[in-house]
Amino acid sequence: MSGRHEAHSRVNACSLVAGVLMCIALAVMLARVAQLQVAPSSRLSDHIQERVTTATLPGVRGEILDRRGRLLSTTRIGYRVFVDPTRFPDPPEQAIVALADAIGVLPEKVGEPIMSKVAYNDAVAAVAPAPNQVDEQSLSEIMAKLFRGDAEEPAAGSDAGMEDPPDASEKPRLVRYVPVGGVLEDAQVQTVKALKIPGVHLERRDIREYPAGSLAASVVGKVGEEPKWSIGAERILNNELLGTSGRAEYVRDAKGRPLWVEPGHWNPARRGDDARLSIDMELQRIATEELQRGIEEADASGGRCIMLDPLTGEVLAMVDIVQDRSDLLPFPWEPLDPNAPRPATPASRPRYKTLTDDPGRKIHPALARNRCIEDVYEPGSTFKSFVWSVITERGLAKPDETFDTEGGRWFTFYGRYVEDVTKRDVMTWREVLVNSSNIGMVKAAERLSFEQLHEAVTRFGFGKRTNLGLPGEGAGIITPMKRWSKYTQTSVPIGHEVAVTPIQMVRAFSCFARPGDLAGTIPDVTLRAIDTDSMIMPVINRVLPANIATMARETLAGVTHNVEERMKQARKLEGEAEPSTPWRYTLFGKSGTAEIPLGKAPKGMRRPRGSSGYFDNQYNSSFIAGGPIEDPRLVCLVVIDDPGPQRVRARTHYGSMTAGPVVRRAMERALTYLGTPPSIHDEPALVRTGE
Repeated sequence: MSGRHEAHSRVNACSLVAGVLMCIALAVMLARVAQLQVAPSSRLSDHIQERVTTATLPGVRGEILDRRGRLLSTTRIGYRVFVDPTRFPDPPEQAIVALADAIGVLPEKVGEPIMSKVAYNDAVAAVAPAPNQVDEQSLSEIMAKLFRGDAEEPAAGSDAGMEDPPDASEKPRLVRYVPVGGVLEDAQVQTVKALKIPGVHLERRDIREYPAGSLAASVVGKVGEEPKWSIGAERILNNELLGTSGRAEYVRDAKGRPLWVEPGHWNPARRGDDARLSIDMELQRIATEELQRGIEEADASGGRCIMLDPLTGEVLAMVDIVQDRSDLLPFPWEPLDPNAPRPATPASRPRYKTLTDDPGRKIHPALARNRCIEDVYEPGSTFKSFVWSVITERGLAKPDETFDTEGGRWFTFYGRYVEDVTKRDVMTWREVLVNSSNIGMVKAAERLSFEQLHEAVTRFGFGKRTNLGLPGEGAGIITPMKRWSKYTQTSVPIGHEVAVTPIQMVRAFSCFARPGDLAGTIPDVTLRAIDTDSMIMPVINRVLPANIATMARETLAGVTHNVEERMKQARKLEGEAEPSTPWRYTLFGKSGTAEIPLGKAPKGMRRPRGSSGYFDNQYNSSFIAGGPIEDPRLVCLVVIDDPGPQRVRARTHYGSMTAGPVVRRAMERALTYLGTPPSIHDEPALVRTGE
């Protein structure tokens, strides 16, 4: 029994000792773990990595739609190749050729950025000791070698992965990110994956696409990497289009593989809001097609067109076309220096370049100047409709009052010569507007004081921006009262000595096209689609009594009727058959023609002696109209920039003959598309219009 008891005691003692030793070992291990966590050695600290990773979840940008929900701008997920030069195959030739073939670029476009970074990494590795052995002196020596050129630096002008020369205050780092090529097609992505080239990876990219292409590029704009680089609607709507980034924190293992996400550590990204523009892409297409046709028929340098809903102020179409012409000469400005060589005098009547240089347009349509809101022009006789209405409102001329129009040729009291296109001895006040009589308008405007005529211009919104929202909008040009003269008093009534933007013109002309009590008011213009079912229609800004605006609308119907008659005559001269159906809609409008101002001389230059201040025999021809006359749905303006010399010689460059047919065709197509009921046609007995 005693032997058995002694054996049992020894077992208990061994167990106790073993237990104590295990506890001591565990305590030592825990202490060591704590020590490593709290105060690791310098050798270990360089290798410790955080086990919780935070990832940013990018928010997707919202879409831009037209008023009917057609896609104008959207974001898709794409992929681009990037290379880690430290893992790229050596020798690299075969891998470079295979990668270049997979992404569809030349091998040198792939090889140059990769090999420049490989050479840079080799240089850093050759001169840099281990990180924990780098002291201030040795680091300075390394930097000196790199900057002296003892080690090869990255090639200049390489792609976005280019590393700047190492800062002397930092440890040199290897380049591990070199983007190669652009965004890949889906098939290219699969091909790159199948290659399985070491060091070749794919990165996700958010790609902004524009399904409407150049058709609406100047309005939709383009988004850059930063909001300040964006233009057009992409810029003004950026705050609502921009998505909100999310955030995820997850625990990973020693090899970096995700393990789990703790509760409350997942914040999903939010997609940006969609934005619906007022632009209707079908109306945009109609305006583009008809404007392009008008430019080609007039051999013009360019053209502009805006369609506006006069009730809501929504811009339904906005088109700006510039022809790429090589036959235009630069204007011969004279140098201020009397000793500088003078420009040669052309042997024949030249055709000068009248449009402002626009280098952005050559890069991308979205980068072009939007001349519908930025560039001004003299409106010519289209401006008479506003002055005529104000004179009528003030009771200074009655609709049936007869004016002596001097047979079409007349000198003002201070000796200025004024001429009419339609030459008659007398005209009624209505006929002065329909026939666009310069003499009748100047004589009636003499009944206004300088202050009254100046107020007549500004009340319609000219001289200030419409605040449409697109960057670069011009305010127009109006002669200030302190410089208003008798010459100004006879120029403004016929649309000279005043400069306007197309968007200002369609907004002002809307006062003739608004229904009922809203007639004589002008709306705020907008690029955002408006829900008309819930829309409240306040009187925004009254510029005329409703009855005067309605009277002007009825009078202006005679102008468009005469445009239609001119179009019939032109078809007969061309031997074309008459349309099988008449025009469905009765329009009202006004034509205008004005020589193009020279503008400000370039720095160090001046206008040539004897210059009139205009490009002689080069014009902006325009036509603005609303319709249908019973219940206007649209206002449309067309400006034809610089009709060709043959048109000028044949005297068919006038707005009624160049821009008028474009407006007539575009409005007919647009109103039909909108489902507008046809007009009841009564053929008015109206005289032919002039300019």
